Amino acid sequence: MAKINLHQGFDELAFLELFCEEPKDSQPSDGYWCYEVTDSLGVTLKFGMNIIQQSVQIELKIADTTVGIMCFELVNFIEINDYINGKLEFLVAPKNEEFKTLVQVELRPRIKVNCSTLSLCPMAA
Repeated sequence: MAKINLHQGFDELAFLELFCEEPKDSQPSDGYWCYEVTDSLGVTLKFGMNIIQQSVQIELKIADTTVGIMCFELVNFIEINDYINGKLEFLVAPKNEEFKTLVQVELRPRIKVNCSTLSLCPMAA
């Protein structure tokens, strides 16, 4: 398990171990790395991150057709929970702290992406 602080730079070795391959695209001077993996069902996940902008972009494709794109900003940490199954998660936390979005990604054996947003403030009656 590793908690990667995007403020402190990019941990290339940790992401190489997680994705089991080199980045598909990278522009280190711009703080950008993008990985692409395909599972046995033909689902492809592109996972891009920019450590300068503290953003993550996820694209899901089936048979070269994009079926979903998700973009997240204000990502401070990416937590790798399981290198063997390729599990990672991160929180998107706006400065007002009223809402937090949890994004969970699993690469193996099948690609899965779960997102949930929760309010941290009690509802006014």
